[in-house]
Amino acid sequence: MKGKIIIYTLALGAAITAGYSCSSVLDKKDLGAITDQTVWTDPQLMTAYVNNIYTDVPNWNADLSGWADESHERTAVNNGTMSADNNPLWYWPYANIRKINSFLENTADNPALGAALKARLTGEVKFIRAFQYFEMVKRFGGVPIVTTAQTLEDDLNVPRNKTSECIAFIIKDLDEAAAVLPKDYSGSAANPGTYGQADKGRATKGAAMALKGRVLLYYASPQFNPGNLADRWEQAYQANKAAADTLAKYGIGLYEDYRNLFLDEMNKEVVFAIRFNAPGRTQNRDACVRPISVSLNCTGKNKPTQELVDAYPLANGKDPDAATPKQQLWANRDARFRGTIVYNGDQFFSRPQWTYKNSGIDAFGASNGTATGYYSRKGINENLTASEATASGTDFIEMRYAEVLMNLAEAANETGRTAEAYDVLKLLRQRAKIEAGADGLYGLDAAMGVPAMRTRLQKERFVEFAFEQKRFWDLRRWRMLHTQLNGKRRHGLAGTKTNDAPLTFTYEIVDVDLAGDIVFNQNIYFAPMNRTEIRNNPKLLQTLGWEDGTFDPLQ
Repeated sequence: MKGKIIIYTLALGAAITAGYSCSSVLDKKDLGAITDQTVWTDPQLMTAYVNNIYTDVPNWNADLSGWADESHERTAVNNGTMSADNNPLWYWPYANIRKINSFLENTADNPALGAALKARLTGEVKFIRAFQYFEMVKRFGGVPIVTTAQTLEDDLNVPRNKTSECIAFIIKDLDEAAAVLPKDYSGSAANPGTYGQADKGRATKGAAMALKGRVLLYYASPQFNPGNLADRWEQAYQANKAAADTLAKYGIGLYEDYRNLFLDEMNKEVVFAIRFNAPGRTQNRDACVRPISVSLNCTGKNKPTQELVDAYPLANGKDPDAATPKQQLWANRDARFRGTIVYNGDQFFSRPQWTYKNSGIDAFGASNGTATGYYSRKGINENLTASEATASGTDFIEMRYAEVLMNLAEAANETGRTAEAYDVLKLLRQRAKIEAGADGLYGLDAAMGVPAMRTRLQKERFVEFAFEQKRFWDLRRWRMLHTQLNGKRRHGLAGTKTNDAPLTFTYEIVDVDLAGDIVFNQNIYFAPMNRTEIRNNPKLLQTLGWEDGTFDPLQ
């Protein structure tokens, strides 16, 4: 075992275990006879029940990069065909929320669960409930708040709560979680050995505080705050400042090796991760992102666009000159570029990765090759064979310290604390091996005001979090999808070999949106309720902007 949370499915759907040895599970008698009543009398089974709840938290999704401008895919999200019957943004985790509510009800006055374990597990499930509610709210605005484990005897037709009520509910859960969760799972002087390696990945106090900061940043952003209410930005600033300071006190900080952020698992930058382990709980994102020459059954995801490639600063921190030939810039970019982008002739899987036209099955224009002329290396374990990559154990870092810092910088800038935003950018650029320069600004323009710093922070998030499933949501919360991408096309770089000795190429910028312009209508900012769900629950009002929607997500 690798020491991650190892999951075993028992006859009881929610009964899994982590942190115990394999034998401790197998020694249990007649697992097929475990009943609901048995779970609530056994602390190990109650812990296993909570472990199962973690498995419903969203994780790797290689499709997300194609929804905006990181990659090139076309779906109903960005081709104008999204509807109440065709909604890739749909996320409705009420089955898992019911499990959380059931846990809270069955452990409220349960003497079988010691006070310390009860407090910690309660904090964990409230963190997950807040996480899943926020995933719905950022898609739809207000959704039904359900705090009981409903049965068939209950009225299941629950109306949508106001968005403001949902935000308040999420923040309450996170505050209560932060009050009882441990700072980490390394044990303590008072309780040595209380936690082990297998517990890493559980929610912590810092993770709850960081998620609160993220939630309030969204709530202050133009998607939810078109009137730019100053108090929302101040609340976002205070929450993110508290989270950043607390995490730093607990030893969380920027990891020096950007290229191996996802491969050196549970490093000091990880705030909250969704854990995988091969064999056991695995994911196939590795296979789907790799070139087809080193993959099986999946390929073609996360191919960087030229727009993303051009966004990376040079080693001196300045933005690249559009007139400079692209290939002259590849060796002169910051460390984040080297940790994310694979270009024609770059070393990948211990050999040159050719992407020029007619260079093989990975080539630009090949049926399973790259549509953009690039591949992504972020989070890709080059030591795995093609077969092993279909069942990878690489964790998904849902939140890392760099995001907490960037969330803080954005809120600081919007509240007039632009100097603090400079401090954050300098830290990130120092980690990216950008030259400090004589002025110590790491290539940043001096004396940026709020608007200029806002633009700079948006550009920095693009490259810092490339292929970490944040870009689409960022553009959406900034209400920039329709202004920045609607009616536009994304691009790649097609190479042609012109000589063998010495090996030379010519390159041309090419359009990769061959099906037509990207389409983002303004109703993209709050997704529709699925028509099937409305039929099942007549009290579920449709979102304004969709069909005959009357629910206002800005209330």
